Amino acid sequence: MRNRTWVWVLVAVVVAAGLWAALAGDRGPTAKPGSDRSNDNLQLPAKQAPRAKVPGQLFILGFYDETEEARGEDILATLRRYRDHIEYLSPFWYSVRADGSVVDRSDRDLRDFAARENIKLMPLFNNYQGTDAFLTDAAARRRAVDNIVQLVRRHGYGGVQIDFQLLKPQSRQELTTFVRELRQALPEDKAITVSVIPHRHQEDATQHSKDAYSYKGLAQYARLVLMAYDRHGEMTRPGPVAPLDWVGEVIAAAREDGVPADKIWLGIPAYGYDWAEGAERAVPVSLREVRTLARRHDIRVQRDDDGIPHFTYVDERGVRHTVWYEDEVSVARKVRLARRHDLYGVAIWRLGYEDAPYWRMLLRETGRTGMDMTPDRNRQRESENQDPEGDASDVQEGHPGNVPDGG
Repeated sequence: MRNRTWVWVLVAVVVAAGLWAALAGDRGPTAKPGSDRSNDNLQLPAKQAPRAKVPGQLFILGFYDETEEARGEDILATLRRYRDHIEYLSPFWYSVRADGSVVDRSDRDLRDFAARENIKLMPLFNNYQGTDAFLTDAAARRRAVDNIVQLVRRHGYGGVQIDFQLLKPQSRQELTTFVRELRQALPEDKAITVSVIPHRHQEDATQHSKDAYSYKGLAQYARLVLMAYDRHGEMTRPGPVAPLDWVGEVIAAAREDGVPADKIWLGIPAYGYDWAEGAERAVPVSLREVRTLARRHDIRVQRDDDGIPHFTYVDERGVRHTVWYEDEVSVARKVRLARRHDLYGVAIWRLGYEDAPYWRMLLRETGRTGMDMTPDRNRQRESENQDPEGDASDVQEGHPGNVPDGG
């Protein structure tokens, strides 16, 4: 670059690029109104290679939906407190359209927070309005892959989370092709996970789309998140969200389909449903909300043989409700199943639903209790003991009976 001619060429290129940017603006397929990409590029997180899995331990992935009420300082405090135990944070940020363009709802503040706290981001990409058109059109599929790779490189993400639902069974091969092409295009150190609907029976309308997922095919290029929840859900009769036997069947089905254990994240719930008599659908309730509800109505919580809590109550209008949910007792048995099968990790659906007792269980059951990874362990213990949501002991329980650990 010492030659003066090259200097003038460089100046010309820079000026031309500036003029083009000023005229073109931000018209890329991933653009969002009011975004300033030049600012987004100021601070890229350092390259973060995946950590090796320690025998007997499970990694933790946390889903994060900023559009719901649980967003805010409480979640940021949780992330800061447990940052060294969260392998990936997966915020709901991107949607792939039918033409392969990407709707960008990312939050720069959260990106900056994650960079400061050294939390690896694995943003979630869903299929916009349930479309699968970009999967079946080779050009649109290529465009989607290119846009995703561009976002990963620009923001230094640790990987991507693919959550395509309401797919037709005919899209099965195209989905696998998409993930293969994405794997080939991404740097080797960038992880890919794909959320899949369990092949075992679910009592809701998603059952028809379960055949869109080739477990074995997808596992060649990505890890799978088994969405082992919503056995009973919004559109079903009352019942447990994740019965232990059913979760065991979901894991077994994936293994029988040829998915290696270290390619499986087990999805675990931190929520439940409130079924009101006469209502068309149940209402999702977080673990925090359930605890508050039970205390307000002075309810004695019962547990089934799997340790899953449930109760009934009558509201101010005289309507009878049935509530089933998952807490640290019932989920502990599912995490033990994951360890027994030597799975890769557990994926919390979702951050903001859980509370401090749930986290204490999670660290214990994933084999991370004794890990001195947080700079100030005494401060962490103190903050955990000051649980604003109340401990599980605040809720009255009936005798759970002989609760199995699963197997």
